Amino acid sequence: MNSARKTPDPESTRQSHPDQESTIREREARKLSERPRQKSDPSFSLDQRMEYKIIAAKELLAKLEPQDARARLLHIAVLRRDESLLDGILAELATPPTSPRRSR
Repeated sequence: MNSARKTPDPESTRQSHPDQESTIREREARKLSERPRQKSDPSFSLDQRMEYKIIAAKELLAKLEPQDARARLLHIAVLRRDESLLDGILAELATPPTSPRRSR
């Protein structure tokens, strides 16, 4: 005996119920990211900008609780000298919170 199963023919298994057919919907237009960003002064060199941001980050780290996830992320950004990550975290911490955050 042959125990191999045959693949069913798609035409024979297709059901013609309109509620089971899939359709492609238009995507909603998304707003541009509303996350705050810290502006850098273009007159400074990269080293000067990084030093300013690292000093600001270290001042913020002194104020944050060690268990705060933002403090850990900020510490990593300082160690890696990641300018874009520093910009995002510094800008977010500089703005007042809009909604209460839940810890995970």
